[in-house]
Amino acid sequence: MLSAVTADVQNAILGEDPSEGALRTVGSSVALLIATLVTIFLMPGLALPTLVVFLVVTAFGWTTHQAEMARLLTLVATVLTVLTVTLITVYLFVSAAPAFGKHGLDLLTIPIIDGGPQWFFWLDVVLPVADSFWNPRAGVYSLVPLIWSTVIVTTIAGLIAAPLGVMGALFIAEVASDRLREIAKPGVEILAGIPSIVYGFIGFVVLNGFIQKSFLDDGASYLIAGIVVGIMALPTVVSVSEDALSSVPSAMSDGSAAMGATKWQTMKSISVPAASSGISAAIILGLGRAIGETMAVAAILGAVVQPTIPLFDMFDASSTLTSAIAHNYGSASASTVDVLFVAGVMLFVIVAGMSVVSQYVERRINEKLQGQQ
Repeated sequence: MLSAVTADVQNAILGEDPSEGALRTVGSSVALLIATLVTIFLMPGLALPTLVVFLVVTAFGWTTHQAEMARLLTLVATVLTVLTVTLITVYLFVSAAPAFGKHGLDLLTIPIIDGGPQWFFWLDVVLPVADSFWNPRAGVYSLVPLIWSTVIVTTIAGLIAAPLGVMGALFIAEVASDRLREIAKPGVEILAGIPSIVYGFIGFVVLNGFIQKSFLDDGASYLIAGIVVGIMALPTVVSVSEDALSSVPSAMSDGSAAMGATKWQTMKSISVPAASSGISAAIILGLGRAIGETMAVAAILGAVVQPTIPLFDMFDASSTLTSAIAHNYGSASASTVDVLFVAGVMLFVIVAGMSVVSQYVERRINEKLQGQQ
């Protein structure tokens, strides 16, 4: 069994019939890579020289045995990617374990009032009545306001990014001319290159001033944060949706036109259903961007942790899960850092769950479309 596994690994890296020179070169590169990883953890001072030697040997191997070295590098990249994600996940859950053990489900309840915790949705008229939800000095931690703020901001962002993103993708893929498409799509994708803190600053200065003058509101709000994050999620929704729409075979739209359908009827009945799996994935990815956005939301909402009254007041504000981590981790005590790791675990679970849902939706839609063919 072990020999079979070794043979499979050797074939994956070196091919079926490697030369002696390829064995020596690739073996040296692997040994230096392992030595670099070991020195990073045990002797950091020697990590850079070892890495330089590894790069020199790898560059030499690339010139003499390119195929074998390419196999090695792709394998290393894959293993390091999986290993990095695994280590981050393990570290995140291990770091959050002390807070889970100490506070338990109290983190998901309204702080203790009159001797007992009250669950968020069991309160009279669905309004929180605790004096303090986040007081590290008193050891009071409740993630309820952070979760609720994240839900509100993400909902607003989704209501902006989903329809505008899909309509923009339809325009670029189905309506715009080739010249206009060459301008419009890169223009939309440039939005993704703007730093998030710039979005937050512009939202706070421009939109906040407009809201104050137009709606007589005196501060930042969920509405501003949701609009800014929705705009930030637009490039993801537009780009992925446009790719999905462009991948629809032209024969399908040509057949629809031959049957006498208008351009809009073709888009509505042919293009969108055929690309619905990609569009659904684009929207979910955009919502994942909205949930995980930190700096723009932190710049707009501030560091207050307190539910709004009423709960659905879009013109009020409180920290989200991400902005709370950004505001508190620098000066937080050890117990507060543990609670922030719990918030990180919640974000990780939510985004991972959305990824699983997007894959499930894509698979079901593909099965449905294949069944109709």
